[in-house]
Amino acid sequence: MTNTTTVIEAVFYLLSKLGPSDKLKLIKLIYLADKFHLIRYGRTVTRDKYLAMEHGPVGSVVKDVLSFNSKSLSASELRCACALFEETDTYTFKAKQSATERDFDMLSESDIESFDFVINQFGRMTQWELRDYTHKYPEWYQHEQLLKAGQSRSEPINTKELLSLLDNDPLTMPMEHLTESGKILTGNYD
Repeated sequence: MTNTTTVIEAVFYLLSKLGPSDKLKLIKLIYLADKFHLIRYGRTVTRDKYLAMEHGPVGSVVKDVLSFNSKSLSASELRCACALFEETDTYTFKAKQSATERDFDMLSESDIESFDFVINQFGRMTQWELRDYTHKYPEWYQHEQLLKAGQSRSEPINTKELLSLLDNDPLTMPMEHLTESGKILTGNYD
């Protein structure tokens, strides 16, 4: 089950490290951090449900948080998000100065490791470069024809599909490690 407060802290952590950032870039960086963490530790940071959409994989709760969606978020979740970051321009967000000394209570050491890795590997890419990069992963690519033809606006991505890798992928781990992460994810140790 997704913990919305973890997603809110994830967005804030990225904004506090990167400075003002585009919505699409934040969505893609959280997706890559979730992939990194799943590959390494057998669970995603956010436990979000992913969808393949026109611009690549999108965490449904991440999308709701960055839209300040009052239909999907509770009043306390909205207050928490509004206290930590704000939309400064259409689709651009920044961390609030008053919140920059906040502790990241909902993020574990391995969660922060994942975000730091993603910032170092992908943080200098533009939102469009990140979109194009994430389109290469099979969990999105398998739905490309449906999405581009307008036959679907979104297709569900099974979390296990996030264990995919690309050639020369910075997220790469040995196949045995991926197998173990898959067992942790599914709870199937046979």
